[in-house]
Amino acid sequence: MSQLLRGCLLLLAVHAALAQNMRRLGKFEEVFAWKQMTYNINDNLLLSDRFSGDNLADSRVKRQSDGLVFNEEANWQQRPFSQTRTTTTRRPNTDEAGRFFIQYNNVPMGMERVGNRLFISLPRRRYGIPTTLNYIDLDQNVNTRSPALNPYPDILQGRNLTSVYRTRADECGRLWMVDTGLLELPVNPIQIQPPAIVVFDLNTDSQIFRYQFKSTDIPAANTPTGLASITVDVIGGDCSNTFAYVPDLTTFGIIVFSLRDNDSWRLSHNFFSFNPTAGALNIAGHRFQWSDGIFSITLREPEANGCRTAYFHALVSTQEFAVNTCLLRNRTASSDSNYWQMYSLVGDRGSNSQSTMHGYHQGSQVIFFADIGRDAVSCWKTTTNLDTAHVAILAQDKQRMSYPSDLHVTGDEVWVIANTLPRFGYSRLDTNEYNFYIYRGRVNDLIAGTVCDSSNYMTFG
Repeated sequence: MSQLLRGCLLLLAVHAALAQNMRRLGKFEEVFAWKQMTYNINDNLLLSDRFSGDNLADSRVKRQSDGLVFNEEANWQQRPFSQTRTTTTRRPNTDEAGRFFIQYNNVPMGMERVGNRLFISLPRRRYGIPTTLNYIDLDQNVNTRSPALNPYPDILQGRNLTSVYRTRADECGRLWMVDTGLLELPVNPIQIQPPAIVVFDLNTDSQIFRYQFKSTDIPAANTPTGLASITVDVIGGDCSNTFAYVPDLTTFGIIVFSLRDNDSWRLSHNFFSFNPTAGALNIAGHRFQWSDGIFSITLREPEANGCRTAYFHALVSTQEFAVNTCLLRNRTASSDSNYWQMYSLVGDRGSNSQSTMHGYHQGSQVIFFADIGRDAVSCWKTTTNLDTAHVAILAQDKQRMSYPSDLHVTGDEVWVIANTLPRFGYSRLDTNEYNFYIYRGRVNDLIAGTVCDSSNYMTFG
């Protein structure tokens, strides 16, 4: 081998190492990154705006301006959700209304790894989003930085979903989500269909059921905008005995659903509201105030009686609260005179620690937080007091971790997606730069040497 060839190979190796290092953030590894999202629909790549969905799916299906599918017989989809709702199904006359795919409007919000698939959800907050729930085959995209999204389970079935923010899989091979049913346009929101819990069987990739929320679960016309996450609780390994806890960040409540009873009820508490002293945010160069209430619920391992500690927080807050899931599962709990005292303040994470999602890791007893207030991911070991001394920042970057919108602990890994949402909402994304990032990190690597570290660490596959 000539000296020149050796030098070239060495230079290539150095460049590869530098590129790999640039795709790390702290102890997190960048898995994917996009300047703008693209789709693979029936082997047709959507790389730019499309006015029509022709040749992307069954020609008998009519595509309409809101990006949803309406079969000719599906008249129920064109009816208002409720005669008392202020939203309507009337189409605004806008330039975007006739567009099947508007690339700029596709902002990923939720993400979850299940086996070899990474599910990515894009709520319909604008026109031009082909499908709200999608996936990436991780085995087929090992060396791809910006892969195209595949509609889940396919383009026809996927377009029965209106708008999904985040998903959660359970131990029974099911994928749970809330379909808000809302085309969440900034000026004229359109309630396409009633908000509901939707569950898919991941073994057959078919929808198992759709549970429409009761009128008592949805106290206001704007409530569906706040149904942005779901937490699933399988009791004692019995898949038929499962509860789902749905935070309502807009009208401040928790909707509890029982699969066995096929019923739901709503709980209220002051701890579900936002903290006005934490409402001033400075993200992606924009200063603004939000008033989002309870946003995320994560569960500890079950106790001997099958109940768990549920940790929860509002997005606009730096405090963490807790309640026993036995209380949540009791539909008459709020009639108890001691109900209000059964919730507890756990502690305060510290200044600018407003968080979207958080997730609990059983082996380490550590909770990981997606901190929008400081463009970071942090951790807290639940066996210690929750205060600034016991919270560690694991990764932080104003550009690459701007607005971490979802965080999920799966096995011994932490997965995070950041999407620069405030810049999209208040100004303009730079489509020449990377705007959306997905990271993963091993739990023991992330917490090593921090206050979250523990010598009692175990692994759960």
